[in-house]
Amino acid sequence: MFKNLDPQDISKKPFSSFKNFTFTNNDSGSGVWLVKARSGSQYNYDSGSDSVTNIVSGSVTTRYFGLPTWHFLNKVFYKDADKPYKTFGNNDPFKENRELNTSASIISVARGLYGEKIKPESVDLDITIGSNTFTIKDDGNGNLYDNAHSASFAAFKSSSFDRTQGVLSNGSGSEVGNVFYSQGLIVLTDTGSYAGDSTSYTLKYQAQQTHYEYEYRLTARPYEFNTTTNISVTPDRSGSLTLPSGTVSMSRFLPPSDRPDSEGRGTYATSYEATDTSLGFVTGSEFHPYVTQIGLYTEDGELAAVGKVAKPIKLSDEISTTFVVRFDV
Repeated sequence: MFKNLDPQDISKKPFSSFKNFTFTNNDSGSGVWLVKARSGSQYNYDSGSDSVTNIVSGSVTTRYFGLPTWHFLNKVFYKDADKPYKTFGNNDPFKENRELNTSASIISVARGLYGEKIKPESVDLDITIGSNTFTIKDDGNGNLYDNAHSASFAAFKSSSFDRTQGVLSNGSGSEVGNVFYSQGLIVLTDTGSYAGDSTSYTLKYQAQQTHYEYEYRLTARPYEFNTTTNISVTPDRSGSLTLPSGTVSMSRFLPPSDRPDSEGRGTYATSYEATDTSLGFVTGSEFHPYVTQIGLYTEDGELAAVGKVAKPIKLSDEISTTFVVRFDV
């Protein structure tokens, strides 16, 4: 028996889930890489004189050239930072400061490792440059700062990014770059110590993914769904199946039979014929079926989901019985 659902009995609620990730420079082939970028003229570009970052994954080596990488960053994220409609990364000039200097270090996280985006305010990067190790964090608005100078960065941000407030005029000491959450890019742009040659790093962050909880409220009124599809109520347990003699593995189609042999093992008939009749006790007024599972079907009659109850539930002929089916996608 089928029943259409009232749209008011169907709800869809989004929720976000998060997963912690940790990567280091030693995680070869992980999908997280550090690439160097440098500024310069593109006129008569010679790749032979450019700085190169070699990324090795298995037997494949990919070469990233510093100058084209810098110009890519500049064009996509920085050149028109004061015009959000021309840039990527959900730029809000009142909350995020973007300044690309003559060099940059880029940590790129593969799409499959951050879901929809890196969760804002989850980046924790320990990076060693020369003999110094810095702890870099993000503020949730796309700015990266040196955690040792968090107070300085807070003053800098609250002053609408005035370089004379809370941060040294040369830029070192607090704000050191940007994180582009939806693109999985962590960019250190400071011209001081932060964008130098890195020897090691440990990156921690949370990947964010939106899921949906679907809820269906299914109501069986008195005397609705008062039949059963269990084949045990059909003659010879044939149900709606026709299984000719010689069918291999009857147990694939039928539950354990009521034809035990001398040792108590369930056996099966040699063949079964489909039937649309039921045994006599089913037609009596005292017969009340138990619900063991609920199927949700598409408009085309295709089974889309099956919900199984913890224990069989007997339907009432006096009051309505409501089932709530929930699942996440």
